Amino acid sequence: MTKIELTRFRIKKGKEAKAQEWMDFLNEHHADTVATMAGEKMYIESVFKEKNPDGYTYFYWYSVQGEGGNAVEESESYIDKKHIEYWDECIDMEYKPVDMKLEESLIAPNIEKVIERDA
Repeated sequence: MTKIELTRFRIKKGKEAKAQEWMDFLNEHHADTVATMAGEKMYIESVFKEKNPDGYTYFYWYSVQGEGGNAVEESESYIDKKHIEYWDECIDMEYKPVDMKLEESLIAPNIEKVIERDA
């Protein structure tokens, strides 16, 4: 079964530049970042940024993931280790992440076949 998620996380005040550094790091190491996805059974992972009128910056994490993948916390990849460092420094754990409710998902049949084959 495929899990599709969209979650909103708040960035700690004063950590906005560090959070941007984090996204820049992932983009600058794109090939190595994508290489970590297979073990996680992560098919799509996208991050959106919002500067909210409340003065906070929010990251919206969208993902399409299969079952039984490895947890990022268990990875030995330098990408994942750095990813967790940034996460711990930037994500405001006092704010309860907002999990958006999925109402509809359309996946092209050829993409669905690839996901099913991998499962």
